[in-house]
Amino acid sequence: MLVSIKRILITLVILTGVVIIGIFIYSRGRTYFSDEEATGNTAGNIYNGGLFCEKDGKIYFSNDNDDGSLYVMSSDKSYIKKLHEDKVAYINADENYVYYLRANNTRENSSGSILMFNNTGIYRINQNGKDLESISPNPGSYLTLKDNFLYYQNYDVNEGLYFYRNRIDNTKERLLIKEAIIPITVADNKLYYTGFEQDHDIYSMDLSSFTTSTVKKGNFAYPIFFGGYIYYLDISNNYSLNRMNNDGSDPVVLVNERCSSYNITNTSTFLYYQVDDQDNSRICRLDLASLEEETLMEGNFKQLHVTSNFVFFKDFDNTHIYMLDADGSSKISTFDPPNLNKDNKKK
Repeated sequence: MLVSIKRILITLVILTGVVIIGIFIYSRGRTYFSDEEATGNTAGNIYNGGLFCEKDGKIYFSNDNDDGSLYVMSSDKSYIKKLHEDKVAYINADENYVYYLRANNTRENSSGSILMFNNTGIYRINQNGKDLESISPNPGSYLTLKDNFLYYQNYDVNEGLYFYRNRIDNTKERLLIKEAIIPITVADNKLYYTGFEQDHDIYSMDLSSFTTSTVKKGNFAYPIFFGGYIYYLDISNNYSLNRMNNDGSDPVVLVNERCSSYNITNTSTFLYYQVDDQDNSRICRLDLASLEEETLMEGNFKQLHVTSNFVFFKDFDNTHIYMLDADGSSKISTFDPPNLNKDNKKK
């Protein structure tokens, strides 16, 4: 009797172990899909390099103090963790994964283990920093996530720099446009983008029929669809910063100076922008209700990123990252996250 019970217990332990291993293997190889309306990062952040991406109370970012490695912190900066050694750009996140462009080819120090892997490509990683998966081994840019699909420029030695779409499990890659177009947004099963080779009109592509149509003719750069408006730089008017209604009516010049970058706060309270005017270059803030302008800092800055609480931007020579409250005061401080590199700790 005791022998029989012992055998039963051993059998149960073995079966339990087999089930646990099976679940682990299944979970490890399985792709978890998000809500169909999932959006990875804002157009404004993607235009500025996608170095910061906020999702569910966390900010995923490229840490300059660790040569651009992938880090995560809470939305109020009270917690910070290193996720992966890869130097990253064009970060997107959904409820399960972080997606990014690997940019190890631009590292200051490209020695060590980095040489064991491809230096560029588009990748997916779990939010705990594990189970790295390749989406594309080729160089890319302007990576954008919408509805469990990734949209990106991708360079192929045989095809050139074209625009692609791929599902997040890397099973449905498709060449969409034989141009290096820059995506604006995906909405209502349509991809919106600006032309690149022949013109700079705003176009849409139906993602069921894959047919294109012209939305608005003009000379647009970096349009942002936000709050019932389309914000954009007007190439024909010295890259002035403009706004028009979603249907293209009532265009208004917001900043009648040459601008090199801009972004809009999540509450649509302020528009932050860089004026590119030689000795009069400066970073400014525009109140979108009163249209009052405010100069924040004199000089040349770039890569304006917005989260719910903060605005981040760099000086032009990558010496510092600055930050300030997105909808609060104009007090500017430096963003100086710790370097959590294991090799750095040993020094």
